[in-house]
Amino acid sequence: MTEENENLDEVLQDEAQLNELVEEAAEQATQEVPEGEGIAEVIEELTPEQEIAELQDKNIRLLAEMDNLRKRAMRDSAESRKYASLPLVNDLLAMTDNLQRALSAADQTSSVESLKSGVEMVLKGILQIFEKHNCQLIATEAGQLFDMNLHEAVGMQPSEEQPANTILFVASQGYQLHDRVIRPSQVIVSSGPAAIPLESESSATKEEDTATETETES
Repeated sequence: MTEENENLDEVLQDEAQLNELVEEAAEQATQEVPEGEGIAEVIEELTPEQEIAELQDKNIRLLAEMDNLRKRAMRDSAESRKYASLPLVNDLLAMTDNLQRALSAADQTSSVESLKSGVEMVLKGILQIFEKHNCQLIATEAGQLFDMNLHEAVGMQPSEEQPANTILFVASQGYQLHDRVIRPSQVIVSSGPAAIPLESESSATKEEDTATETETES
C-alpha cells in the first residue's frame, strides 16, 4: 500500500468517526429533552399569581383601547354635527351675492320691474337650494281642506264662498325636510257662512207672517 492510500484511509476513518459522534450527540439530546418539554417547563414556571397579573394587564390594555375608540367616535360625531350645515351655507352664499347685486342695481335704476325680476330670481334660486337639500315647500292654497299635520290656523273667518274647515288665505308657506314638517303653513281658516242674528231672524219671520196675512185677506 502506498503512502497516499494510507493517508486517504485515515481521512475516511476520521470522517466516519466524526459522523458517529454527531449522531450520538443528537440521540443524547433527544433523550434528555423530549419534544415540547422545554416549552412546558417555561409555561410551568408562571405561577397563578403571575397568570392573573398578566390577564389583568391585558384587560387594562383592552379597556384603554376601547375608551380611546369611544372618545374618538365622540369627537368625530361632534365635529360632524358642528359642520353639518356647511353644504347648505355654501349654496346659500351664492344667493347672498345675488341679493347684494340686486340691491346695487336698485340704487342705479328706478325701475320697479327690474328690482322685482331680480328678487324673483333670487327666490327661485333659494327654493332650488332647498330642494337640493331635500327641503320641500308644502303646497298650500285657498280652498284646500285644513290639515292640522301640515297647517297652523292663525285665525278663523266666516265665509259665504268657502265651507267650514277650509283655507281662506295663506299667511306664510310651510316647509318640510324629507318627511318631517319643520314649519307648518300658517293659514286663515273658514268658519262657514256667517250666522244670522236672532233679531234678523225675528224680523224676517214677522215679514213673512205679514205677507201671508195680506195674501189671505185679499
